[in-house]
Amino acid sequence: MAVIALASISGSPGVSTAALALGVHWPRPVVVIEADTNAVTSAMPGFFRSNLLPELGGIEKVQLAYSRGILTREDLLDPERYLAIAVHDLPPVKTAPIPALPPQHEMWVVPGFFHLGITDGVSGLWARLPELLRSLSEAGIDVILDLGRIGRDDVRLPLIDTADRVLLCAHSTMVDLNRLYRRLEIPDLAQRIDVVGNEKFYLLLTEAVAEQLPASDFITNVLPVLGVLPFDPQGAGTFSVGRPDIKPNRNSYRQRIRSVITSLGSIIGYSDLDRSAS
Repeated sequence: MAVIALASISGSPGVSTAALALGVHWPRPVVVIEADTNAVTSAMPGFFRSNLLPELGGIEKVQLAYSRGILTREDLLDPERYLAIAVHDLPPVKTAPIPALPPQHEMWVVPGFFHLGITDGVSGLWARLPELLRSLSEAGIDVILDLGRIGRDDVRLPLIDTADRVLLCAHSTMVDLNRLYRRLEIPDLAQRIDVVGNEKFYLLLTEAVAEQLPASDFITNVLPVLGVLPFDPQGAGTFSVGRPDIKPNRNSYRQRIRSVITSLGSIIGYSDLDRSAS
């Protein structure tokens, strides 16, 4: 099974939006973990449309469970522990519906921080979380990690180390190309990328409003490009800011996300990821 990490090196190129959209269309059971230490959760007010109370799940509660020594994969998915939100079990909400899942799809979400003031207090979690991710993977449940922005010598680097693939999100602009190039010179990431035969790191680009660079420029100067998401604020807004998804079959963002999943299946060698259309 697979652990996929999404991150950026600066700005807000839609990491959380892409992670949640991938989770919605993932063809196997999946847990999406919002592990961004630089911003409060966007999943609760955006993806979940502010329908849920904070105590129904979150990374802060995961840390508390770890401190009590009770965090197994069974604990994480236990609805009575309120750590992960089982999206597939939520009752329908007519006034502000969350994005619809494909039939029979199982998806859990662990929302991120509600208070940034406690992020330093959970720094030890990141070194212990890989064990849980491997356990989920062994049970046939894939994991999508939303890491947000990765800082220099980031305490969450153990999560990058345990991931099967890492997607660095960026806009397809000269500004982001330069940022990527310079950030990847710093040893913490450079040493990980420069491993002989490394096929772990890829770029996930989002089209720019103007002055867009071709993907070939990023491939030549930085890393392979897994896919290019469209500049589609309305389509992406379905997953990020609670915009109604009136015509999902015409949502170009959804369509491109499905293509990204197929590409991931190809590079990981998992043929069932090719059945991502739904």
